[in-house]
Amino acid sequence: LALANGIPAEHRAMVAIPALLSDDASIDALVHRLELHHLANPERHAQFALLSDWADAPTAQVESDQALLARATRLIGALNARYPAEAGSVQRFIVLHRARQFSETEQCWIGWERKRGKLELLVDALALGTGASFLSLGDASRFALDTRYIVTLDSDTQLPPGRLRELVGVAAHPHNQPRLDASGRAIVGGYAILQPRIVTPLPARKDVTLYHWLFAGRCGIDPYSAATSEIYQDLFGEGTFTGKGLFNVRALHAVLSGRLPDGQVLSHDLLEGALARCAAVTDITLIEDAPFHADVAASRVHRWMRGDWQLLPFLLSFILRPARYRVRAVNRWKMFDNLRRSLVAPASLALLLLALYGAILSPWAALALVLAAFSAGPLMGAVAGFSPSRDDLAKRHFYRQAGADLARALGGGLWHLAQLLQQALMATDAITRALYRMAISRRHLLQWTTAAAAHASAKTAFVDVAREHWSLPVVALALLATLLWAGTPYPA
Repeated sequence: LALANGIPAEHRAMVAIPALLSDDASIDALVHRLELHHLANPERHAQFALLSDWADAPTAQVESDQALLARATRLIGALNARYPAEAGSVQRFIVLHRARQFSETEQCWIGWERKRGKLELLVDALALGTGASFLSLGDASRFALDTRYIVTLDSDTQLPPGRLRELVGVAAHPHNQPRLDASGRAIVGGYAILQPRIVTPLPARKDVTLYHWLFAGRCGIDPYSAATSEIYQDLFGEGTFTGKGLFNVRALHAVLSGRLPDGQVLSHDLLEGALARCAAVTDITLIEDAPFHADVAASRVHRWMRGDWQLLPFLLSFILRPARYRVRAVNRWKMFDNLRRSLVAPASLALLLLALYGAILSPWAALALVLAAFSAGPLMGAVAGFSPSRDDLAKRHFYRQAGADLARALGGGLWHLAQLLQQALMATDAITRALYRMAISRRHLLQWTTAAAAHASAKTAFVDVAREHWSLPVVALALLATLLWAGTPYPA
């Protein structure tokens, strides 16, 4: 729906940023991000919420807590004074903050279920009309009771002009309205979640790194030459939720409230999208930076792998007890495919070692297979990019860009090959940790590091990097010594 006169009252929306109140600088950045979202999407019937927790702590309260919350409340109040709402309406900017609870799995005081818990409590509060789960901060925490949609964004996600109205326009269309089955606990038609396409912004020249150039892809917004689709949406009518998008409040409350066990779900996006039916809306874009540092990306991938393997009990439950959760086969495949993907690096390393030992196949053939596993898909896309879609093109520029894409695909494959040992060890560590914690220790199932913290701890000096990764050359030398001791027939 075009919604030419803005978002109507019956389709009121809230833009929420789940975040931690860790220091003054991060609070200032979060409030500034909320202001930018409003300036880009100045809708009459929209609220902008900071959905916050304090950082993990050994006790329920620490000395700095109240000062941090007071700063956030004061800055939100300043925004409301600068951009006042209409008389009789709730304030445009609010803070929804939770107290800590003791977590048995983490053995410390955290916000219940971290980001997933915040969003679930917000959905429950809007659906039931009560904000008892959040601290009472007066007008600064009063939300509109008739809010129909939540748009959840990470702290570093940009919401370009008009995107809020476009998302609500898709969600408001009658054909997209979620339809529940007779039990009221499963969605059989329409969508409760909309997932926009995420694009990478143009980086500042001072921030450009080789890693970012290799793996961020084309940067900037260019809907004419970078049109894309989502294969799952095209073939099966469902997309994949990746954590930034729109929720239908009442539908999500019906199918998710109280259904997931406490202290077990780390990677919740895929699971929520499977239960609530997610649509990929690829013609609507959000903007988010890709990692500039390899260790930051590795930290994120490690957490994703742990989260994917912690969904293994759900995957088995979907197969063995299909009546408990009504999940389509395509969503079960997505979960299985994530597990398969996490095994690619360890399996590739094992194949190369067996080939060097003289088993299975030639080492050169094994090397070609491993390289193809990491780069065949990007290479096919890069080669296809050399075929112009029309004649009226700036041919020199076109082929220069196609050549850059081909170089990225080749460079990415070579990078993965060079980092194979590191990636295999990381994947093995993530899988082992997840299985051990689920089956034996029952601890640290919600272990999580924010992107900002990972970026702040990333090292760039050679000495620091060598100290961080000293174990890799040791393991490589140990493997080489083992092969030599075994009398490996190296290829000529």
